[in-house]
Amino acid sequence: MPTGLEKLKLLSAWDAEPAVGEDDLETVLDLHSMSDLNGTPPGAEEWLPTYDLTAAVAEIWIVKAARAAALTEVDPGTGIVTSKVFDNCIQMSKHYRSKRSATARLR
Repeated sequence: MPTGLEKLKLLSAWDAEPAVGEDDLETVLDLHSMSDLNGTPPGAEEWLPTYDLTAAVAEIWIVKAARAAALTEVDPGTGIVTSKVFDNCIQMSKHYRSKRSATARLR
């Protein structure tokens, strides 16, 4: 079964330009850790790694968009127009944000 980090890598095209590093992925994943199905909070010894993966993927696409925004308009020699890369990253973030649903914990 893939880990949260492996899923985040897959859904974010992490190594495609503009690339993000594993440190970036781990930081964002940690920010979106949540209580597991047993109600155990992150950081507790018994915690089973549980994440809001959709929110983490959306945030990684924003990081990739920020990196694309810092590039020149046309990457010399490749013909890649960075404004399109930026737009695509923003679209991917919106796509994943739209998949989020409200949840409520009932006692």
